[in-house]
Amino acid sequence: MTNQAPEETGAAAAASLLLDDQLCFALYAAQRAVTSAYRPVLDELGLTYPQYLARP
Repeated sequence: MTNQAPEETGAAAAASLLLDDQLCFALYAAQRAVTSAYRPVLDELGLTYPQYLARP
């Protein structure tokens, strides 16, 4: 049970489910941008991003 008033449910609740409003999507997009930025340098080294992260 939530403490929201009835008028806060419905459209407001649906709007909060938009992909652009989700923190997990923002983190995913940021991770993809970092991976893309590293890719040219890692290609020269013959490494993937996960291999770079795991490398001692």
